[in-house]
Amino acid sequence: MRVLAILPAAALLAACQSSVPFEAVSDQCGSLRYLSMVGLKIEEAKESSFPAGTRFIRPGTPTTRDYRADRLNVHINNQGRIENINCG
Repeated sequence: MRVLAILPAAALLAACQSSVPFEAVSDQCGSLRYLSMVGLKIEEAKESSFPAGTRFIRPGTPTTRDYRADRLNVHINNQGRIENINCG
């Protein structure tokens, strides 16, 4: 009997679900190729292994606020480790 009471609620929840589980990721700068370097010390990753024009952003580094989808950003923490890699 309880199963019959739950069925309408389950049907309503299923109707709300999207057919696409996630949106496509735009990766114009190629950041996904470098995500395996997150957690490495920047010396281990070798700055030369990144493409020309990559921004290496350390704490306190001044940066422009313009967004460029083709620019790779490598965020480095106080310990000298890569903590994030993204486009922008």
